Amino acid sequence: MLGIQISYLIIFGLSVLSLWSLWMNIRQWWLGRKKNKETASRLQGAAVGRGLMAEQFAPFTETFKNLGWNIQEFKFLGRPVDGIQFEEDEIIIVEFKTGNSAMSQKQRNIKRLVDDGKVKFQEIRF
Repeated sequence: MLGIQISYLIIFGLSVLSLWSLWMNIRQWWLGRKKNKETASRLQGAAVGRGLMAEQFAPFTETFKNLGWNIQEFKFLGRPVDGIQFEEDEIIIVEFKTGNSAMSQKQRNIKRLVDDGKVKFQEIRF
């Protein structure tokens, strides 16, 4: 009889130890997952910051010069598009992209409006 009770105690102790170990592993996994998300978020934020900084200097790059545009005629806007290039025979809305970045929904909508010819010139007098 005493052997059966000890067996139950051993089984109970092993069960408690197994549950505790499982809980610790799940907790460790959850904390690691949270830390990975925070790290990914910081990296994404840094990439966005570098992209915003690169946009400021883009008109001074070799790529911009290769387009043949006069840098003095580029006006930086920042948002929702990066800028406007004024040429003698055309006006170009410019959006700079770095890496794998994609246009936002608003930028795609602006592009669609330009492609559809829905751009106006409005004179406002005071």
